[in-house]
Amino acid sequence: MKYYLQAFSFTFLMYFGLWIMWIHFAIDFASDSDYPGSLVYLPHAARVICTCLFGWIAIPAMVISEWIGISYFVHGDSFLINGTFSFAEFSLSLFSSSSVLLALILLRISGFSFTYSSGMLLLKKSNFRHIFLITVLSACINGLVGNFLRQAVTDHDIHMYTVLRFTVGDIIGTLVVLLVATIMFSAYKDFIFQSSKNKNFMK
Repeated sequence: MKYYLQAFSFTFLMYFGLWIMWIHFAIDFASDSDYPGSLVYLPHAARVICTCLFGWIAIPAMVISEWIGISYFVHGDSFLINGTFSFAEFSLSLFSSSSVLLALILLRISGFSFTYSSGMLLLKKSNFRHIFLITVLSACINGLVGNFLRQAVTDHDIHMYTVLRFTVGDIIGTLVVLLVATIMFSAYKDFIFQSSKNKNFMK
């Protein structure tokens, strides 16, 4: 039970934090009034990282964080179906949050080596090539199938350019977050190493 709570809390905080940053700083980047879809969708990085870490356990946390964000921080924006978190919006959020898990399952079916235990579906010896492959595949699933579902539950015709924007936005958003996280982690390690070195020198 403790593991599930920790996984839920970590996923919720990461997804919600990236969602808030996206809403305030990145949603308008290269925006197009005729074709919705952010070209820098930062929360997709949380989908990739948290699903690779925790498997399906991450999905409810991402849906709930998106529901809170849409319900209390967004009102009537064009990327929502009815300007509120309706059942249709919930269905689309659930599918988007599951896109990485679907990508992992497709890769597993295709013969990639995975380990499965305690609800976690992970690549063995994951590296940046694996993460990039998961990111691209999940972005394609979310962009193509997700927009097909959006068109099915609304009266709007989804243009292929919108599909492309969703797909590219998920990829770029994830790469931006991973790049910043890598730089910060590297700087943190250097800081810790330098601090321990200075302490040993003082001794």
